[in-house]
Amino acid sequence: MTTARRRSLPLAALLAAAVLPGLALAQAHHHAAHEHGRASVDIAIERTQLTLSLDTPLDNLLGFERAPRSAAERQAADAAVARLRAADGWVRIDPKAGCTLAEVVLESAALGLGGGTHREGEHAEMEGSVTYRCTDATQATYIELGLADAFKRVRTVDVQVAGPSGQLKRTLGGKTRRISLSR
Repeated sequence: MTTARRRSLPLAALLAAAVLPGLALAQAHHHAAHEHGRASVDIAIERTQLTLSLDTPLDNLLGFERAPRSAAERQAADAAVARLRAADGWVRIDPKAGCTLAEVVLESAALGLGGGTHREGEHAEMEGSVTYRCTDATQATYIELGLADAFKRVRTVDVQVAGPSGQLKRTLGGKTRRISLSR
């Protein structure tokens, strides 16, 4: 082994140690985001606003992950979009926070929402954000997510919360719908 090669080996090992876990994490997140039956929700809590970001395979909402092909499939897609837009039906925030639904933005290329082009055979996703305006969102002691009630194919919801009192991660499944925000 040459001296230059010996000197570069530790540098290569350091780079691999620094870069590979990040790539593995990105791949794991990508795969976790597209696991049928599993959805992910990130929640950001600020004093006057609470925002949820949703990412789920379209299969969880419709039972298929492509553009609708029939009138019945289009009707199912329209019903799922309407259910997501009516976020107060699947999100319940502690009333102490004084939150009211302000905006729902949904994106799915397969459903023609938010632009983008869906290619046949690609995994189709639904991404979205739900924004609530609040008197004081930091007063919320819990949030309930009823995605599994609204969409029977959702079995697990991975939740990350970031707010003034820190960050937390929870996995909701079975009959568990509530995320406790109190420490």
